Amino acid sequence: MNKKLLIFLVIAIILIIGLGYYVYSGAKVPTKQSVPMAVVPEPTAGWETTASAQFNFELKYPDGFFDVNQQPEILTGNCNYEVFPETCPNINDIVIQQQVAAGGDINAIKSNLAYPNYWENPNGEETTINKVPYCLYQTQDAAMMHSFNSYYYATVSNNQCLVVNFATSTTNCDAYLPLEAGNATQATNYNNCVATNKNQPSILSQIVSTFKFTNK
Repeated sequence: MNKKLLIFLVIAIILIIGLGYYVYSGAKVPTKQSVPMAVVPEPTAGWETTASAQFNFELKYPDGFFDVNQQPEILTGNCNYEVFPETCPNINDIVIQQQVAAGGDINAIKSNLAYPNYWENPNGEETTINKVPYCLYQTQDAAMMHSFNSYYYATVSNNQCLVVNFATSTTNCDAYLPLEAGNATQATNYNNCVATNKNQPSILSQIVSTFKFTNK
């Protein structure tokens, strides 16, 4: 027999035996191990919680986001609940009660609010949050290079109005201009001011998304 042919046959037999052993021994091609997916933390993890046990309602907000004494409050009281949600209810008396409790003069408050119709808000914005309808009442004011915004989100539960109130402020960043060459502190304050104003709407949207009746 030709020597080359003999060598070829020997190699072929070895390969066939090896392949047969591999197949019949149940050997498997190693599979690629799956990499555990990273756990993405909830955007509101670690936020403060404000709740009403009476209405089984809660919301969350980041610590330090609001000015002192402007953190969210949950207000409740009587209102013309039967018009809701087709029409925004009149929360005038609830707002007055809140401001009197904070030390305001009731006559001055009524005068400022053009009582009794100020909070009827016929053109108020209606929105749905976590499948619950709300009316948004908003006021704005400005002073000393600052803008102040008060928000009242009202809905109806148990034949009463539940109102979430909070207020925000923004600084007119032009107060830091013109930037002085070499003044790092001024530049930092200006950049922080711009970033804060830019990020505020997104954070407010996240706060509103946490409104929740825990029994529904």
